[in-house]
Amino acid sequence: MMSRNALGMAPMKLWKRAGFWAFGWISKAVATLWLGTCRISEFGREIEKEYIEQHPNKSVLYASWHRGLFFVIYWYRNQNVVSIASASDDGELAAQAAKRFGWITARGSSSRGGRRAYREMEVSKLGIIYLARRTGIPIIPVIWSADRFWKLNSWDRTIIPKPFARIVALFADTYIQVPADASREACERYRRQLDDALNRITYQADHFFKIPAATDPRQIEVPQPVPLPD
Repeated sequence: MMSRNALGMAPMKLWKRAGFWAFGWISKAVATLWLGTCRISEFGREIEKEYIEQHPNKSVLYASWHRGLFFVIYWYRNQNVVSIASASDDGELAAQAAKRFGWITARGSSSRGGRRAYREMEVSKLGIIYLARRTGIPIIPVIWSADRFWKLNSWDRTIIPKPFARIVALFADTYIQVPADASREACERYRRQLDDALNRITYQADHFFKIPAATDPRQIEVPQPVPLPD
């Protein structure tokens, strides 16, 4: 009978483990050279810096759309960021790449594996709201976009900046603080608030390079209701 690990997954074969390990290091080398050619402009990051200065012993929860994970792993390298990765082979590839950039990964997905990951990391679909409620840690929405990128035909429409691209990283102007006594209905309202904040800064970041005169994406007017990302 095949044994299973703590997450309930069958042990990985040695050759597959070696392949994943090699992929992680190769990904780091390629991404470092590739993304190192890009020029990054940050807007609104003072909200993060001010909170960390005022609360040096606390952490921050970051929320972003999955489409931009490729660059975020590189951008927040070697900062002990914790993320969740699915229990699939694709998730293992992402986890290995993230680890090489100093990330800490919890494994699982929204399926059976994901419920195990929720127990490991306290994160699921509404998980970031529940985690903010339980810990008292604020959520900071953050998004990036670029003047030139590839968009993959994947479920999350992953975007990857092209070499020498200009990248704009945009933080929301306020963070989201979920009270410890927030009900499930209140948590759902905070989730919608988070979605609106992400959609708003996504619109501004995506349109920044489409407006020649724009110098700050935060000055770009956003239609109401806030459009969903492309």
